[in-house]
Amino acid sequence: MASATLSLYSVPALLVTLLGFFALSAALLQRRIPKDTDSLANRIERMLPLTQCAQCGHPGCRPYAEAVASGEAIDLCPPGGVQLVAQLKDLMGDDAPQTHGEMAAEPPTLVAVIDEAACIGCTLCLDPCPVDAIVGAQGFMHTVIEQECTGCELCIAPCPVDCISLEAKPALIPPAPAPLLGRGCINCGQCIDACPVALQPDQLLKLSNAKAWATAEALDLQRCIECGLCDRVCPSEINLAARFTDAKRTAARLSAAEAEKQRVKTRYAAHQQRLIAVQNQADNRRADRLAKLRGKRTQPQATDGADA
Repeated sequence: MASATLSLYSVPALLVTLLGFFALSAALLQRRIPKDTDSLANRIERMLPLTQCAQCGHPGCRPYAEAVASGEAIDLCPPGGVQLVAQLKDLMGDDAPQTHGEMAAEPPTLVAVIDEAACIGCTLCLDPCPVDAIVGAQGFMHTVIEQECTGCELCIAPCPVDCISLEAKPALIPPAPAPLLGRGCINCGQCIDACPVALQPDQLLKLSNAKAWATAEALDLQRCIECGLCDRVCPSEINLAARFTDAKRTAARLSAAEAEKQRVKTRYAAHQQRLIAVQNQADNRRADRLAKLRGKRTQPQATDGADA
């Protein structure tokens, strides 16, 4: 009887012990599994326009990317527009947090312009510019390097005479792609045999139909010489060469846009380093002045007897 009672009492204790063991194991496993927030932040940063405009409430694009990876709203970047929100939704999921603010479908490309006649050469706009796109010196007229300006608006507020404004740059409209002709690919493979540079035109055509131009690089899209031999042997009479010409132009445009984003990011990093260096120099000069003042105060004063 005693053993039966003991076994009844030991069952709940055993269950509690097992549950505690499983909970501890789960906690240890969760601690050991590293969170991939850094790579997620890198992917998000690559999607951002990298204008470093701080309109999202963060000091730059990288801090905002890290914040989004940690759960920040995905629609706080006005230069990115709704296209960026859609890309972040695909990455983060439909339940990603949003503020539901109004955003332009295709935000205009802006550039800062200085009214040179009104500029007083105060240099207050130089440091706020995140990419050093403003050239000027104390007491001299300033000007904006249009190719470097990202339209971030950060130079407008510091100007004491309101001589800086934003103007919309004319948008570059890409040429319309060639329409897809023919009766559809039947995967016959004749275009592969006819290609003089050993490409796979049928696979490139599938990528062009899906508009996945960036991934077409894996199939050596840029090596296509647009000779048209694949068109001649295609039994479905598809205009392959024209499609590949459009694909190469689009891929080159995307590659140039990505290179420009990285260039702006590099200029932003150089700007931040310059500000830190200038601040450090100012701090060092201030420390030297204070040290000299303290040295003068602690110097022993000569007495009249000593002078005699």
